[in-house]
Amino acid sequence: MILVTGGTGFVGSHLVRRLRQEGLPVRVVVRNPDKAGALKDLGVDVVRGDISDAASLEKAATGVERVIHLVGIIQEAPGATFEGIHVDGTRNILEASRKSGVRHVFYQSALGTRPNAKSEYHKTKWAAEELVRASEIPYTILRPSLIYGAGDQFTIRLSEMIRLSPLLPVIGSGRSKIQPIFIDDVAACILKAVTSDCCLNEIYEIGGPDQLSYEEVTVAIAEAMGVKRPMLHLPLFFMRSMATVFEAVLPKAPVTADQLIMLQEDTVCSMSDIREVFGIEPIGFRVGLKKFISRV
Repeated sequence: MILVTGGTGFVGSHLVRRLRQEGLPVRVVVRNPDKAGALKDLGVDVVRGDISDAASLEKAATGVERVIHLVGIIQEAPGATFEGIHVDGTRNILEASRKSGVRHVFYQSALGTRPNAKSEYHKTKWAAEELVRASEIPYTILRPSLIYGAGDQFTIRLSEMIRLSPLLPVIGSGRSKIQPIFIDDVAACILKAVTSDCCLNEIYEIGGPDQLSYEEVTVAIAEAMGVKRPMLHLPLFFMRSMATVFEAVLPKAPVTADQLIMLQEDTVCSMSDIREVFGIEPIGFRVGLKKFISRV
C-alpha cells in the first residue's frame, strides 16, 4: 500500500491517477472524505486525516509500505503557515511512518531549497528535508523546478492576468530563469522512485529541457493563448509595496513578498538526474502548454 499526502492537490491528483493506472494500491489522506468522490471512483482508499493531526496520520499509515509526502503551500494563510505545513507536518508524517514500519518515504521538495535560503518557503522546505534525512527511514527527496500542467496555479493565474490585461505583465526585470517541467514527467519520476529501490537515500533535482526567463515564460503562455500584446515591466519596489498591502487586507494575496523573493532567483538544474536516473526525456515548455492552455 502507498500512502499519499496532498493527493487532492495539483501534483497529487495527477500522480494518484497515474499510480492507479499502474494498478498500484493507493491510500490518500483527506480532511473531508465526503468531497473525495473522484478519488473513490479511481479505487483509492480514502481516509480522514490531516498532517497537523498526528493521531490521524498514525491510523492512515497502518499497513503502509511506502509514503509519498506531497503536502506543501506556496503562500501562507490563516491557520496554514510555512512552518506548520512544511516542517511540523513533515515531522508528523515521519513519526507516523516510523511507528508503522514504513520502509520508504518520498518527499517532494523544490528546486532552490538550500541552507540559508532567502525565502521562507525555501527555508522551511530545507528544514523539512533535514527532518527526512535525519529520520531512520530510507528516503527519496525530489526537487523539481516549476511544475506546470492542467490545474497548476502558476499558469492559471498568469493566463488570467494575460486574458484581462491590455499588456503582458512581468514583475521586475523578468530575467531570472526557471526550468518548467510538465506534470506528466514529474509523475513518471515519482512513479519510478516509489516502485523500486533505485533511488533510496538520494536527492534529485529535475527540470524540463528549456531554461527560460520569466519574461520568456509569459510570452510563451500568451502565444499559446493566441495573444499578442506589448510587455509591461512592473517595478519591484512597486510590487513589494503592493504585496504588503495585499497580504494585510486580502485572505489570499495575488502576490506575496516571499514570492517576489523567489521570482528574483534562478531555479535551474542539470538534466542528468531526469535523463540518467529516471530515464525520461522531458517535453519542452511550449509543447506542454499546448496540451492544456486554451486559446482566447
